[in-house]
Amino acid sequence: MEKKNFEIDYDKERDIMSIHSRGAKSKFSFDISLPKGDFVIDFGYDGKIVGIEFFNASAYFPGLEKVNISKLNVALAVRYSNDWAEIGLEISSPELEKPFSRMIISPYNKEFVVKN
Repeated sequence: MEKKNFEIDYDKERDIMSIHSRGAKSKFSFDISLPKGDFVIDFGYDGKIVGIEFFNASAYFPGLEKVNISKLNVALAVRYSNDWAEIGLEISSPELEKPFSRMIISPYNKEFVVKN
């Protein structure tokens, strides 16, 4: 499983959370629509995941809107297959009783991402 250091930003007013790799540029984005709200997975020029944005983030992470943004920490680990990527995500803060842990499975095709 690939692990990278990611930064986290949260816009309380718009309820959008962005998790991104510092300095990485996105080449391709994949939008996933779910009843809780959309999220977007960003892929870099090397075909690896460089970011995720959650729209309606408080539906995925209840209580997030009450946490001091500067105290949020994120850990992200990705496992790649030929046709999917498994994203393990953990968001923590001293202000949270316990960390938020989520597993996301995304369609994935490195060749398509790199060529397009």
